[in-house]
Amino acid sequence: MLPNIQILRAVAAYLVVFVHLKPLLPETSIAAALHEKGYSGVDLFFVISGFIMVYTTSRRKVSGSEFLLNRVQRITPLYYLTTYLVFLIALTFPFLLHSSSSDLYALLKSLAFVPFEKSPDRIYPVYYLGWTLNYEMFFYLIFALSLSLWYEMRVALCATMIVGLVLVGLYIGPSGDVILHFYSQSIMLDFALGMVLGVFRDQISAAMRRMSVLPWLALSLGLGALIAFSLLPVAPSEYAPPANTVLTFGIPATLIVMAAIGFEDAKTQGQPWRLLQEIGNASYSIYLTHFFVVGMLIAFASRAHLSPEPRALLAFLAIPLTAIVGIGVYRFFERPVMSALARRRRADKAVAGNVNWKDHVNGAPK
Repeated sequence: MLPNIQILRAVAAYLVVFVHLKPLLPETSIAAALHEKGYSGVDLFFVISGFIMVYTTSRRKVSGSEFLLNRVQRITPLYYLTTYLVFLIALTFPFLLHSSSSDLYALLKSLAFVPFEKSPDRIYPVYYLGWTLNYEMFFYLIFALSLSLWYEMRVALCATMIVGLVLVGLYIGPSGDVILHFYSQSIMLDFALGMVLGVFRDQISAAMRRMSVLPWLALSLGLGALIAFSLLPVAPSEYAPPANTVLTFGIPATLIVMAAIGFEDAKTQGQPWRLLQEIGNASYSIYLTHFFVVGMLIAFASRAHLSPEPRALLAFLAIPLTAIVGIGVYRFFERPVMSALARRRRADKAVAGNVNWKDHVNGAPK
């Protein structure tokens, strides 16, 4: 475990939560900043993802198929559950949703992580938060392919493919091909930046331990860049979600992750940091479940015709409530399911190994 990275995952999850709290907050500069900067949580997640994939595959050698299976088993159970839930709501109470419908073809494409135009100029799956998982799964696919083709050069090979896709997107410009447009956006470079940090993790950590000011400098530059780059005009996007964010959010996120690598592990710093690590452990569950919590609070505020003050109070209530629900889902669904799948895989390997041993003893051809 990397405690500092887990804390950043908690930060990333709540940056996304802040985006969706906007309907409950009064129209102030603080609320606008929380909403605008909250989108950086996705880029932070992607940089961390690139870093973690390199970190884990450097600790033990893993085949491309094993890696991809691990990722599928990690991502799909909770995503499928939340997607089915949204589909069921669309089927039974369609008036509760704006654009999700009970279209079976859309459901199948969502479950297969295939981007599609859900409504005019909007590329979202049935459960719209899943658009980030489309990027994640595509990155995992490229990374698994790199592992299979040339393990020692997996980072260079994967990064080359990502950069190539983005360059193709820049060259062809606006495209009517939804899938090509989606996977050639600059947000894909976040994964490559995270992989670079993973390759040089030991050198970065050693340098920053020698000069204790360096992590603080990287953190300051990251936060400063997040503010400064956000002032730049964002290039128009043909489709939503706008995913040309590597400059405005990806580079700042990379500097912040670099700082986390250099800081002393937060596990030694007391209970508040351990709580943040627990939120980080449950960040995937929080990400996928928080919109149900926030959505119910927004629906209640609208139905009750609440004034701005009580609505703001509900927004503050949403912060601990989303953590409680997310941690609960993590402990009682996500973690048990992952453990059960891991046990099943170990059992299957044991059975396969026993069969191979018997074949060998009996003189069967290998």
